[in-house]
Amino acid sequence: MLLSPPRRSFTRTRLTAAVSLTAALALLGGPTASANLPVELSHPKTIVYKVRAPHSFYGVHDRYLSSLSRPSTGSIRLWDAGTTWATIEPSPGTWNWQPLDDAVEAAHANGTAVTLVLGLSPKYAAAASTDAPDLTMYHDYVQAVMQRYSPANWHDAQGNYYRGIGSYQVWNEANITTFWTGTNAQLADLTKTVYDVRNATDPGAQVVSPAMVTRLKFEQKTIQAFYETKVASTGQPVWKYVDVISLNLYPTETIATSSGGQRVSMPEDSIGLLNSVRTLLSKGGVPSSIPVWDTEINYGMGRAATTVPISEDRQVAYVMRTYLLNAAQGVQRVNWYAYDMGTLPGGGTLGNTLLTDPTQRSAGILTPAGVAFTRIQNWMNGTLIGTTSKRPCIADKNGTYTCLVKYATGYGRIYWNPMKSARVRLVNSATRKVDEYGVTTRVKGGTRLRVNYKPVLVKSKN
Repeated sequence: MLLSPPRRSFTRTRLTAAVSLTAALALLGGPTASANLPVELSHPKTIVYKVRAPHSFYGVHDRYLSSLSRPSTGSIRLWDAGTTWATIEPSPGTWNWQPLDDAVEAAHANGTAVTLVLGLSPKYAAAASTDAPDLTMYHDYVQAVMQRYSPANWHDAQGNYYRGIGSYQVWNEANITTFWTGTNAQLADLTKTVYDVRNATDPGAQVVSPAMVTRLKFEQKTIQAFYETKVASTGQPVWKYVDVISLNLYPTETIATSSGGQRVSMPEDSIGLLNSVRTLLSKGGVPSSIPVWDTEINYGMGRAATTVPISEDRQVAYVMRTYLLNAAQGVQRVNWYAYDMGTLPGGGTLGNTLLTDPTQRSAGILTPAGVAFTRIQNWMNGTLIGTTSKRPCIADKNGTYTCLVKYATGYGRIYWNPMKSARVRLVNSATRKVDEYGVTTRVKGGTRLRVNYKPVLVKSKN
């Protein structure tokens, strides 16, 4: 039975659909022969690799939804947002749609794509919230949500019907017992259930795989084991029933150094996790054409009382480098955890870098890192360019990164070195540089510029 259209309305927005990296590149023209390229790619036989990040790439988590008043929020993953299964359906067949309606309405008024995580188990569906729920109850819950927010039942003020929620995630962090204590076979059944309900109810919506944490070896092995699991009812591997692979790419709080010491983790370590998991997925037969989303990311995710603080400068740098590196690696969405979460009961925050001030939650005041979330979108408002052998944001032998961006007029080169101070030679047509805080100064083409862990953008004619 279809639900009545919700009483709420919102402004018209463009629907999004799942698209593989290969298809995305095709939309951009795919790899193309060099023409009007900058000097480092000007050889007549050079083939370039292009990536242009869509608005939905710039995602967040937000407990209090303050991000949905700012146009820089391209997507939101509703988790820790008061929209779990138990909140929406407090008892079987009894629905509390208000929290989810409010979030969906605000998101679409802001042009923000919505992902809803479908979990945890309410008490009537399982003994514990982390247990595998009754499959029939899960089916009915998923069906009710998808019906309500499908184009058949969600409309704007003019009476035009649109999809309220564009993507549905099967579960959260299902490879750790904090959130899942069922089996891979049970998780595969849930995935197939979401896939089947989607096909019957809202075929244009995306099925996002259960989120998986990636920082430890045993977690990575569990990821491989899950994607090799075959659905009992069909005998097919579970990856056939997802449109998107979800990875939570938090690195460990600190990383061992070759000298036997420790250093704080950074975005480049997160990309190392991405590449390790991709290798395991490939070994397990998962096609590389399935898009990957980085559905949770932050740094210094230890206990609040013992977490090593990250300086304000590094927080700004880490936000900017995270979005650059994920885009360069073909990741299609990145949801920062978190935009606005407030302080923990024992003090401190979960993760070093929040995008709003946790001590002034009601005011929604941006931190410098929150301002950087918008700034990096401006820097990346073009096409990232690499070659067929090297993705964009190429590191040289000294570990200095260069992200080449083609703008409507001219080029930008974003430089940084995560480990040390280094020098780069500017192209002859370089005219000005912009630091991570947006301060612009003139530069002389052909000179050498000192860089460090802080990204700097240098603009030029070619």
